[in-house]
Amino acid sequence: EAEEETIRMLNVYKEFAETELAIPVIDGQKTESEKFAGAVQTYSIEALMRDGRALQAATSHYLGQNFSKVFDITFQARDKSLQHVWQTSWGMSTRVIGGIIMAHGDDSGLILPPRIAPYQVVIVPITRGNWRETVLPFAHKVQSELVSHGVRTTLDDRDAYTPGWKFSEWELRGVPLRLEIGPRDIENGEVMLVRRDTRDKVTVPIDGLSDKIHSLLTTIQTAMLDRARKFRDDHTLHVNTQAEFREVLQGRPGFVVAPWCGSTECETKIKSETQATIRNIPLEPAQASGPCVECGKAGQTDVFFAKAY
Repeated sequence: EAEEETIRMLNVYKEFAETELAIPVIDGQKTESEKFAGAVQTYSIEALMRDGRALQAATSHYLGQNFSKVFDITFQARDKSLQHVWQTSWGMSTRVIGGIIMAHGDDSGLILPPRIAPYQVVIVPITRGNWRETVLPFAHKVQSELVSHGVRTTLDDRDAYTPGWKFSEWELRGVPLRLEIGPRDIENGEVMLVRRDTRDKVTVPIDGLSDKIHSLLTTIQTAMLDRARKFRDDHTLHVNTQAEFREVLQGRPGFVVAPWCGSTECETKIKSETQATIRNIPLEPAQASGPCVECGKAGQTDVFFAKAY
């Protein structure tokens, strides 16, 4: 049951990373040298950042009875005997905040997935003429409508900054959608929507605006996951020879999948000479695609190498 819970929690973290954070991950088991000290087995999800380094996004440990015996943690079994408990330990830390920044951000700042963005939409009124008497009341009305339909919305009505300055600031903060409203938009019964992830602009009618925004937020969430997954796949290389392996690890290639014999000696030598570590052994190991890339002996399985944070 403890082993089942360990894998179940790993899957919870994987689903959260991909569904909520839009970060695709590789799940698998850590090697003996990389596992948590005292654990029987350690599993993790590994994400690839846009600089080519891997990030351990969450871990799940099966501790067996190692700690319960040390601290004498027991339970009474059905046969009335006292037994040491079988324990698990799992967690996802604040490092995933860094993961969100590094997996999605660009030179203009954050790009937040809509499902986790504190504000999904920022309304920026165009400050022309007597905009406080004309545009601002309309903007408040739009905000109320969106909030009533479950869209997390903020309205930037500050006088001290120009619309262009506000555009840059909210891009920096990573708000998924910017909604621009000016006097002409009100006359035409429409608003301008700008996506943070692609910077695409679209003019949409006021009628049915909340439905359009809900649809667009879903599209953005999916597009961000697809973009991150494509980046990961484009930066996952499969190699079979030591020369090839050493060559691709000169920089930060991303994930490098290569056969490994299972020995700690080869793992340690690779780490000391290339700074790359085995990030994960696949949960369902496939037959090795060739001999070990370090020693040349028979490969046990293909594993994911990377330089990591």
